[in-house]
Amino acid sequence: MQAEPELEDIQAWLHTFVVEPGSQDEALAAAERRAGFKEGSAESLILPSPTLEPRERIQIYRGMYLLRMQEALQIDFPAVEERVGKERFFELVGQYVERHPSQSYTLDHLGRKFSAFLKEVDANGEGGFLSELAHLEWALCMVAIAPDSPTLLMTDLASVTPDNFVNLRMEPVPALEVMSFQHDVNSYFKAWSDEETAPPIMVEESHLAVWRHQLNVWRMNLPPSAHFFLSRLVEGRRLGEALDQTIDKYQAEEEDLFDWFQTWVSEGFFSTFRVEAQ
Repeated sequence: MQAEPELEDIQAWLHTFVVEPGSQDEALAAAERRAGFKEGSAESLILPSPTLEPRERIQIYRGMYLLRMQEALQIDFPAVEERVGKERFFELVGQYVERHPSQSYTLDHLGRKFSAFLKEVDANGEGGFLSELAHLEWALCMVAIAPDSPTLLMTDLASVTPDNFVNLRMEPVPALEVMSFQHDVNSYFKAWSDEETAPPIMVEESHLAVWRHQLNVWRMNLPPSAHFFLSRLVEGRRLGEALDQTIDKYQAEEEDLFDWFQTWVSEGFFSTFRVEAQ
């Protein structure tokens, strides 16, 4: 008597069939190899319904898988979808999922490599811009679901003596992304979200902070000097060191940089600090 297949083998068989690229026959063959099943596994494992044969029944799950991936990426990348058009977007999603199938119980991380993928395929001849637009949209997604943390206030720094202020090391909140682009994607995204005419796409270096504060996700344009300064703080450099490096590189005014620092603290960029002498 043939032994009943183990549950984990059946699960591996169905999972492989659902996510495997190619035709139904190719997916079923891959599933049988993965689970160690003989040819004809669908007929031996799945009962027919009054209207559908076994292969037709499991094909429903295979078709729904791709539709669910499309829906998930539509939610995460709506501006990219509108830019390329729905039909082209669904084609790109199909190619993307084939290369990068979901590896998690949640779809929250499905789009993690979508930006890099768009740059590779150079969709619509705009691969560089679309990749950066997707990078921004993905940052908005990740910031929205980042863990909560306390936020530092300027009053929390009142205990730091003037001599020790330069020795501050700031700890950023998890819901903060500091970004650089070769296109002004934030202006494009703002026009799209405000349902305004999008500006022309031009190669123009831009810098941005994306963060969550008081349950809302915000975006802040940064000049190069402020971006450099904030990046050094987020890396864990001492405040004095970050100031000196920014002043040397951009001939920035120390007073202007302190104004930026106070803005970032008041906007909830940092969760805590420590004083660490040289």
